Amino acid sequence: MINYSDKNERKLIVRSFAFIGSITTLIMACFAFADNDTLLFIALLTSSMLFISPCFIKRQDYVGGWVVLYTLYALMLFLVFTGGSHGTGPIWIYIVSPVTFFIRGLRKGIVDISLFIFAVIITFVFAEYFDGHVYDSEHLLLRIVLSFIIVALLSGFYEYFRESYSQKLIQLAKNNEILATTDPLTNLPNRRYTVERLYDEKSLSDKSNTSLSIMIIDVDDFKKINDQFGHQVGDCALIHLADTFRRFSTENDIFCRWGGEEFLCVLPQTKADDAIVLAKQIQQDLLRHPVHINEQSFTLFVSVGVSEISHSDSIDSAIKQADENLYLAKTSGKNKVCGV
Repeated sequence: MINYSDKNERKLIVRSFAFIGSITTLIMACFAFADNDTLLFIALLTSSMLFISPCFIKRQDYVGGWVVLYTLYALMLFLVFTGGSHGTGPIWIYIVSPVTFFIRGLRKGIVDISLFIFAVIITFVFAEYFDGHVYDSEHLLLRIVLSFIIVALLSGFYEYFRESYSQKLIQLAKNNEILATTDPLTNLPNRRYTVERLYDEKSLSDKSNTSLSIMIIDVDDFKKINDQFGHQVGDCALIHLADTFRRFSTENDIFCRWGGEEFLCVLPQTKADDAIVLAKQIQQDLLRHPVHINEQSFTLFVSVGVSEISHSDSIDSAIKQADENLYLAKTSGKNKVCGV
């Protein structure tokens, strides 16, 4: 998938191609006019206007790319057919390969260039039968086509390695983003990511005048689990808890690992009363589904502090309120849900 910056870069390069092509053909048109070659002058001037048109096409950069590329194809075939200026027209076809691969990509570019080569050969062979330019040497066609194929192959190899390297960079960036925003043990979002999202959700809640609640969930007596069963089993218990959260979360909810055995949940468009109901459902589910590891079984109990964020509240004050409610749940017997 191409992101916004990639599209802007592509649009800039296409417009650069368009500008360079327009200026070059305009200069060549002036020389053709000076040589009194009316047909070549008209062809070059028309190409110049077509080349510059993508600079005025907004948003749809692929349309501009097609205009540049197929104007270039038409101009090259015209130069081969007529010979251009003093029979030198065919030497311009070498610029086709890099432009084609950039605009069309590797696979489509190979198809386009293959068709272009075929069209060039046909134009060379039949030009003299349709009042086109007659080339003095029959070896010229062979050498131009072979050298063009070599240039096209080199351009194709470059495009292949460029695309491969680009895909590796994109995948590496995605992996780094995942590492930066995800807790490696539970695969839940981490604290850094969730804080950023919490500020975004607070802003959306204020604008749309909707409710926003958070829950802080802490595993009761987690140290005893580690001491009795070992830290590896404790890690498995946290994974089990994270899987439970996923079953209860909606598309907009964010369950994250806040730190250690503590988790924070962001619940957009949710009142505190509804958040309390959700917390109790999670507690009941944990009772129904104990942790089973290496023939060992135990039930996870969690205490939950809930806070609804009003428009006048800050994020810090809401988290502090939820944390205070969590402390109240802990001190009142554990496996409790407390909220305002």
